This record gives sequence, structure tokens and C-alpha cells, in this order.
Amino acid sequence: MAKVTIIGAGAMGSALVMPLTRNDNEVRLWGSPLDDEIIDALQAGKNHPKHKFPLPKEVKTFYSTQMKEAIDGADIVIMAITSDALGDVFEQVVLYLQPGMIIGSVTKGFNSDHNGNIVLLPEILKERVPEVLKDKISFVFVAGPCKAIEILWEVPTSVTYASTNIEAAKSMQKAAMTNVYRVNVTTDVISTELCAAMKNAYCVGLGMAEGFFKREKGYLHKNTKGALFTFALSEMAILATALGGTLAPVYGLPGAGDLELTGEAGRNRMLGEAIGSGLSASQAITKMKDEGITVEGYPAINFGYLVAKELAKHGKLEIERLPLLKGLYEILYEDAPAYESVEHLLQKCTGAYS
Repeated sequence: MAKVTIIGAGAMGSALVMPLTRNDNEVRLWGSPLDDEIIDALQAGKNHPKHKFPLPKEVKTFYSTQMKEAIDGADIVIMAITSDALGDVFEQVVLYLQPGMIIGSVTKGFNSDHNGNIVLLPEILKERVPEVLKDKISFVFVAGPCKAIEILWEVPTSVTYASTNIEAAKSMQKAAMTNVYRVNVTTDVISTELCAAMKNAYCVGLGMAEGFFKREKGYLHKNTKGALFTFALSEMAILATALGGTLAPVYGLPGAGDLELTGEAGRNRMLGEAIGSGLSASQAITKMKDEGITVEGYPAINFGYLVAKELAKHGKLEIERLPLLKGLYEILYEDAPAYESVEHLLQKCTGAYS
């Protein structure tokens, strides 16, 4: 039995309490200042407000002012914070870390490091670890096709835990894996995290194919979506290997698996569908912001394209090998027409990755 603290009481953080409590771990759920309403409800014995579903009664809940109490004595601390706030919150967490702890993360995406470079989120965490703890704590990163509510429903699920310290990944696997929440492990953090970030970007494109159904008077565009899925996977492989990763996660759960899931439902697909149905990208983004919907794929397209250009500058890839990413950038950030751009992309991409 392990003592596990989850930092963030939102959708994924709260869902992870289910497999962890099933394994008889002591599970603590800490809420950020934005989670006060959630902690209020849970401490009153009510359902989780976002999931409309009860959490296991064994879970101990803590308000944002109780971080020390939440982390004290923990074996595993799992970060479940939005990508834009991850660094700031982790700066508070490191004050209470001890040698030997495992730090997990379910947060996905890119951000800027202290030098202004665009990096994957593992670097955002690692650069905040004080010298006294470097090489004394291990990081484990979670990816794969995994809808939060389905974890709570205990739907059969398979995910990947990635760590440069495979024993840390196995320890977290042992704490979390149940007969329905299955975990495989890998040491390829780069490809795992690249896929976790970029599948959100490419799924905006998959959503566009769904939106074309409305634009083109009821004609399905499943052929288009299938082609875009294939091209997206190929480009994720190019990016992952250019960064120093391998192909296994790309064609496994973090890449192909999560790309398929996210392309079927979620906010990234919604954004793409709105654009595909006839809105300009700027109109679709404004509409979703007005509705209070944050879409990870929108900044991921920008960050991913900037990373690709930086890799190209250093001779690690040719930007011409990423026509889909470049096309998505033009649609989302330059308001290029979606249908005509995708039609051109299929002409350009077909045969390009053979």
C-alpha cells in the first residue's frame, strides 16, 4: 500500500482516485484555489460536480491552503494541473518533497521554460526541482486513450506510464493497476509526451472532417478523416524521432490509441468541427472562449509548429515533411479556408510518407 497525493481535483485528477483506492492505497486529493467548490461538495458527501458521479469514500480531500498536510508522508505525488498553471503549482509542491518520492503527471502539452524555449512539460517540472533533490526523486508521465469519466465508471482502459527510471514507472504501475485499469511501462518519455501533446493538435484536423458533413449538405467525410488520421500519425513519428524518441509509443497507446479516442470526442474535435462546418478559425475560437471552453489543441498547433521550425533550423528534420502541421497552423492562425486547405493537403500528403 502506498500513500498517494493527487494535486488537482479536476476531471483527470479526481478520476484517478478510483483505481488507486481499489488497490488499498491511502489516497489524498488536493484542490487548487479553483477547486474549492469541488472540495466543498466532496466533503459534504456529494457527487463530484464535474463528473456527476461519486468518488470512493476513502479518499481524503484537502483545500488549496492545506498542501503541506496533503503531501506529508506521501510516496507518490501526481500532478493533475492544467498545462499553463503546472509550473507555478509545482513550485509550491517542491517545498514539501522528500528524497525517494515519485512524481507522476497526467498534464499534457508544451510550455516555455525559464529560458523562453518551448519544451514538453517534463522539462517544466524538472527545471523546478531544487539541487538538493535532483537525482533523488523520479518522474513518471501518463499517456494513452483515457477519458476521465470512464476511469470512474471502471470501463476497461489501457494506458502507458513513461519514466527514465523504469523502476519508478513500475512502482506507480503497481499502485494504480487494477483488472480494468491496465498500465504498461516504457522508458521513452520523449515520444510518450510528444504524442500526448500533439494528438490534441492533430485532432483539431480530424474534427474538421466531421464538420465538413454540415458544410457539404450531409455528405460524410470519413474517407477524409481516415486519411488525416494516417498523416497525423506519420508526422507525430517524424517529430518524435527528431526529438530523440522512438516509434513504439507513436504507434502504441500514447499515439495511435489516444489520437483515435480524442478524434472521436472532446473539445479539440469540437473546435475542428466548428471550423469545418463553415466558421473561420478566429470565429470558432471566440465562440468557444465565450462558452468557457478551453481547447488544448489550439496552442499545441502553434507550439508544435514552432518546435518543428526550431528542429528544422538545427537540421534535425525538414519542415516540408510536416505538411499537415503547417496546414493546420495556416488554418488556425492565419484563417486559411479549412475545406480548400484540407483538400490541398490530401493532394500533397498522399504518398509523402511511403
